[in-house]
Amino acid sequence: MRSQVEATLSVSPYVDNIMVHADPSQNYCVALVVTAHGELENWASKQGIAYSDFADLCQKQETVKEVLQSLAKAGKQSRLEKFEIPARIKLIPEPWTPESGLVTAALKLKREVIKKGYQDDLAKLYR
Repeated sequence: MRSQVEATLSVSPYVDNIMVHADPSQNYCVALVVTAHGELENWASKQGIAYSDFADLCQKQETVKEVLQSLAKAGKQSRLEKFEIPARIKLIPEPWTPESGLVTAALKLKREVIKKGYQDDLAKLYR
């Protein structure tokens, strides 16, 4: 189920890669979103948003809001259930590569490795 949801949300132009995470004790899911540099930078320049580097752009509230809205739109168009659409997200500025150990050579997510590496971020998304 989860990979189907991720595939659906990947149609957002801002998404390079995404991992949806659901904590069974919560009633919403969250996502780590590896952002598409070009798309996000184009959006920022159209909005007149100033930033020092790409990581800075990914931290900005308006950027997170824009990507979140884009995911919600993709989810609604594909008729995802409300609980399948991430309520909160963390934007990741650097790509997940086989070299970083976060994806396989076939670019499949290594969920456990990602969950461990981003444990604090995932916990913060549920606060």
